[in-house]
Order: sequence, then C-alpha cells, then structure tokens
Amino acid sequence: MRNLCILVTFVGLFLFSGFVNAEMSSTNYSINWDSINTGGIDTATSTSYELSDTVGEIHSAASTSTSYRLEDGYRAGLAEDIISFDIQSQIGANRASVSSIDGTNITCASTNFSAGDFVVLIQDLGATQVAAVGRVTETAENRVTLDELSDGGTAPVIDGFDDYLYHLSGLTAALGSLELTSIKTHIIGFDVTADIENGYTIYLSETGSFRNGSYDIDDVADGAVTIGNEEYGARSSDTTLVNSTFDTADTAITQDNQEVVTETARIFDSKHYLTLKAAVASDSVNAIYTHTIKFIISGNF
Repeated sequence: MRNLCILVTFVGLFLFSGFVNAEMSSTNYSINWDSINTGGIDTATSTSYELSDTVGEIHSAASTSTSYRLEDGYRAGLAEDIISFDIQSQIGANRASVSSIDGTNITCASTNFSAGDFVVLIQDLGATQVAAVGRVTETAENRVTLDELSDGGTAPVIDGFDDYLYHLSGLTAALGSLELTSIKTHIIGFDVTADIENGYTIYLSETGSFRNGSYDIDDVADGAVTIGNEEYGARSSDTTLVNSTFDTADTAITQDNQEVVTETARIFDSKHYLTLKAAVASDSVNAIYTHTIKFIISGNF
C-alpha cells in the first residue's frame, strides 16, 4: 500500500492591454476617459442584460502597428475584469452513485448537491474512466440537472456500475492509497470566462518532484500510466492542444510551464478538466508522497 497525496495550488496571471488617455481630475473626482458625442447613457440594464453605449462618438476604433495597439474612445477605456478563473479539485469522500443519465439530467443516490455546485460525472471509475464536468442548475429527489457536460472528446455512458457524481471544491488532490493492481485518478476542474478576443491559455507546472525525501514516483515516459509500473502524470480534457501532449497522452508534469487548456476566441463558462494518474510497482517505497503543482492562466493577446 502506498499513500499518495498531491497539494494543488494555482497562480492567476492576468494580462491586460495598456491605454493612454487624458485624465481630468479634481480633489474628489476624476474622469479617466472622456469623449465628445451627441448622446447616450453610461449603462442601460434589464433583468438579464446590460448595455454600455454612447451616441455619435468621434472616431472610436482600434489602430495597430507591429508592436502596439491603440484603442480610441470612451468604451475602449472601460476597465472591467476580463478573465474569471475557477479551479476546483475532486472531493473523493463526497460522491453519489449514478444509475442513469438523460441529457444533462443525472439520476443519483444522493441529493447532497445544490445549484451552482461544480461537479464531475465519472463513468467506470479507474484506469479507463470517462469524465465530464458541469455546474448544477437544479436539484430534485434523486435527480441533478447540469448546465452542460463538458467531456474530453468522449461522453460518459452510464450503466450504474462504478459510475459516480463528485463535488469539485478546494485545492487539495488526495489520490489515497495505491495498490499494485490499480491506478488512482483525480480530477481538477476549470471554469473560465475570458472576455478576450483571442481567448486564453492555462499552463501547468510543478515546484518539485512527486516525492518523500529522497524517494519519488517516476514521471510517466511512455504516454500511459499503467498498472504495475511506477508512473505519475496527467491528461487534459482539451483535445485541441498544439504546444504539449497533454491532449493525446498521459504526460509528465515538469517545472516548465506546459499548456493544458487553450481557447482561441472570446468565451464564457468554458469548462475543462485535468486528470491526474498514479500507479506503483512492487519495488516502490511505501511512503506518503506530496508535491505542489501550479496553474497559470493568461489571456491570448
């Protein structure tokens, strides 16, 4: 029996364009961006939408060169959050057995879920598992409805055997005790809104090996964590990566920033996940192994 635990942290890196503007100020007030126009109001709202508008603004447009981009006009200077990054880890002890699925309606043996919960549905828990993540929109007796099921290219097929719904919450990933006859997995989910024209990228790195003192668990080197071999790595649900192999193979985590998720256009509630995998061999040292992995999110500018 090998006791394995991973401590997960993340760093959010938010990149913004800079603006040059003529600022008007007094002792108590300032106008950071001013415009000349014929009307319009700052914001107009309804139950579900918000509109920021001006009427007849003079030359509100973008100008670019090789190294710079100039955004003219009042709305160009609007300073609002443009990336939100929610990262959550699978809670192993908090799960519900799933018996069936109809679209995004999941029949499970627990009602311990609430609207807004970030969750992962897993088919055939273990080495060959299939997963998808989403957020709870509604709950009823023995049923949970999700906003979507974002998978890794293959949708879960539920038959009621080794199928589970897990909460995603917190930043500690505990793989638990490993046996020679099993592979342990753990899912880390991402929910990103990026109001950025070219989307965003999430990078993964580690601060050091998965280790206990002088002993460590070997990095996966052949593209697949397999039973009976001492190996540790991860696989991304994003199947479109071009700068790493996390989309096509179980890949070693290194101290270099490696691409694990990318979107190339403005996107809202973009959901992906990373699956950590570990296995041990007969000569693996029985110990508690830990390390810290980091996630950096960056806008694609």
